[in-house]
Amino acid sequence: MRKIINIILGCTLLLSGFANAHDYKSGNLHIDHPWSKQVPPTSAVAAAFFNVMNHGDEGDTLLSAESPIAGKTELHAHIHEDGMMKMREVENIDIPANGTRTLKPGSYHIMFFNLQKVPVLGDRFPLTLHFAKAGTIKIDVAVEKATYKPAGQETKEMKNAHAGH
Repeated sequence: MRKIINIILGCTLLLSGFANAHDYKSGNLHIDHPWSKQVPPTSAVAAAFFNVMNHGDEGDTLLSAESPIAGKTELHAHIHEDGMMKMREVENIDIPANGTRTLKPGSYHIMFFNLQKVPVLGDRFPLTLHFAKAGTIKIDVAVEKATYKPAGQETKEMKNAHAGH
């Protein structure tokens, strides 16, 4: 009986891992684990992040995005301007041929303004992406803890702190 319970528990853990992992493919593009940080319940803004891998020999371009959770959705980047880092709207985001574009905090990302529904930890919300070549891709964005950091996306400060170890 104990062996059966262990098998059931193992299968449950395996399936829960699949439930948390989510990726999307359209043409040559592969979008990996779209996520958003949990924001306070009174927040009017949120952001989404993900990797876009282009397995094709031609680049593509993310032209726009939209989501029913927001009154307005914009493509954004952090840029160095007048000696300071500032967040600015950008017209599009290039996805290099045979390469990856990472949308992450402090870099390119999707901004949601005038939230119609504040995303709640553990939920997922829809996001529609419009690409020049791949067309429209509908994805679900997972809401993670505010402290969430995807594997491989340590901040510069985190790397420096670990350098002496």
